Amino acid sequence: MDAHLFELVLSIKRKCLSTEEEVQKELKLSPAEFNGLLSIKSGEQVSGNVFAERMGLSPSRGSRVLWRLVSRGFIRMEVDAEDRRNIVVSLTPQGRNMKKRLENRMLKCEGKVLSALPQDMVEEIKESLSVLEKAM
Repeated sequence: MDAHLFELVLSIKRKCLSTEEEVQKELKLSPAEFNGLLSIKSGEQVSGNVFAERMGLSPSRGSRVLWRLVSRGFIRMEVDAEDRRNIVVSLTPQGRNMKKRLENRMLKCEGKVLSALPQDMVEEIKESLSVLEKAM
């Protein structure tokens, strides 16, 4: 294997981005909407700041993404009952439906990848990727 680790990571990243873009186009989601939906679990309520943090955005940029998701009917925003200065967000039924579609599409892609890997190596590859992620 002549490729450097970083080259391999970039190659995998390009292939994943291609699939991600395909899913976004299919579901008519912007990259920010796609990532925003992935950052909230169904049935979960999180603060606006936690939402932004999960997306790796500043609170103001996270707020803009939230407002887009609210305008599309995917997210519900409410004043935090414990601290009225904050907001909490959660998925609407429409948002849960879109997230389910997104997850199903991702599982389909994962199935395609897993079917191309030797079954006895799958757990080892997952562990190696987890170690790599933590190291980065």
